[in-house]
Amino acid sequence: MKNGNYRLIIIVPLIFIGAIRCTYYTNPVEDIVIPPPPLAYVGSEACKSCHEGIYETFKKSGHPYVHAKVEDGKPPEYPFTSIDFVPPHFSNKWDDITYVIGGFAWKYHFTDNDGYIYTGEDAQYNFQNQSAVSFHADEAPGTKKFTCGRCHTTGWKSIEDGGAPKDDLPGMGGDYFTGGVQCEACHGMGSVHAFTRSPDDIESVSDATLCGQCHYRNEDHSIAAANGFIKHNTQFDELQSAGHKTLACVSCHNPHASVQHGQTEGIIKECTECHDDLKNPTHRGADCVTCHMPNATKSAVVTNKYVADISTHIFKINPDEDGEMFNEDGTIAKGETGVTLGYVCYQCHKDSEGVGGDKSTKTLKQLSDLAKDFHE
Repeated sequence: MKNGNYRLIIIVPLIFIGAIRCTYYTNPVEDIVIPPPPLAYVGSEACKSCHEGIYETFKKSGHPYVHAKVEDGKPPEYPFTSIDFVPPHFSNKWDDITYVIGGFAWKYHFTDNDGYIYTGEDAQYNFQNQSAVSFHADEAPGTKKFTCGRCHTTGWKSIEDGGAPKDDLPGMGGDYFTGGVQCEACHGMGSVHAFTRSPDDIESVSDATLCGQCHYRNEDHSIAAANGFIKHNTQFDELQSAGHKTLACVSCHNPHASVQHGQTEGIIKECTECHDDLKNPTHRGADCVTCHMPNATKSAVVTNKYVADISTHIFKINPDEDGEMFNEDGTIAKGETGVTLGYVCYQCHKDSEGVGGDKSTKTLKQLSDLAKDFHE
């Protein structure tokens, strides 16, 4: 204050407001290990997400369709065939049928509403000659249980092993995850592999024993036969019987592909890739497979006494004119001595009675003389 005058001095504090920068610190946290799920089946669709190409090829093979369910009164769908025939026994058509067994290439069977495999007249349908034939005619319908799940389903557990009848049907001899031979039938349960994506967490067997779990009939691995032909589904026993026992099935086959319906992806190696030193690899239009894998095995249809509908996997040929292919009662094929000349040569030539192909008549002696030095 001066001279009576008041001077008001207002001191305004200067407030510096700076940009406030907040820094957040994240404390390091140790990795949390999430354990894989329990081992379980996940289904082939789960495999498709990573293996789409293999899956699409596989779905055009026969394995997924060896046991297919009838749903909503409609037959199962197949990539190349149409399942139209229904035995007259089933008056309500597909409403009386629970499953179809087969149906991809050679034939198919049925299970009734109680799960029993249908037997008797018109119980099997053959594609090749479009005919219905009898199946286990000595067994009354409604008595033959479905016990084929080990090779026709995925995740089979028989009643003897603690399984319950599938769908509570008394004719079903066990339970399973899903019908058909799906991915996990050969590769094992896929839940852990689907989680980790590691090849260490899935089965991958490349030797013949994997296929041999189903492609055999007799427990001693002798080659089952009947009515002058090898029985179907004996490829493992045939392969093990003669000169190619060291081969794996996947040496020549793509296990995910088929050779039926004009498909070619199923064969990955030709004979001449290993046997490139042999002379006469062809004979008037015949190749290695024609002679070394004749149709001496029967699934559904027989053309004549030398030709059925499946190629044998014995490969070895018995060139003796008096060679015997079967044991005395015709129930076992002698794979170790090879396929006899009748099955090999009479595909094209004719025997003395005119049975066989449409080319010239040849005696077994003539054929034997030619066969013994064929590759020399």
